[in-house]
Amino acid sequence: MLGKTLQNQAVTPQVFISEHLIKELAGICVRALPHKAFGLVGGLDLYHPKSLYPCSTNLRNTPEWKPIFESFGEFYRDPDLGFVISAPEVKSVLDLMVSRREVFVGVFHSHRILSAEPTEIDIALSTDSSLLSFIVSVVNPSNPEIGVFRLSNGGYQNIPIVRC
Repeated sequence: MLGKTLQNQAVTPQVFISEHLIKELAGICVRALPHKAFGLVGGLDLYHPKSLYPCSTNLRNTPEWKPIFESFGEFYRDPDLGFVISAPEVKSVLDLMVSRREVFVGVFHSHRILSAEPTEIDIALSTDSSLLSFIVSVVNPSNPEIGVFRLSNGGYQNIPIVRC
């Protein structure tokens, strides 16, 4: 009976991140100031990120993407809020992950003026619930905050971080 009860309980996933990777992620985001940092995350599996791949192309202000961001209100009229990585850069990074025997874990980006939680547009543009979103708030650059999230039922689920 006890085994059946345990099977029916939902297990909250956790992401295991080394102190080194946490410092590297925070450092990338702080060094990018006054601009946004963004990129891809690779790892052994979804819950064991291992490598960060900062990206440089941002299609956010192209004619295709700018109206999408601006449709979310005045806040998003700031041309440095939001990012869209080009397909060729994503492919290049994914190929590098494969060569390193890593899997695509998710995406990271910084919030320069917001907390480390997904915004409305973060949720709207993140369509793959199998990936994680790493958000680093650099509102206080001397003490960046990191949150890890996953899409869930039209919103998001906070994934606890286990520092190792």
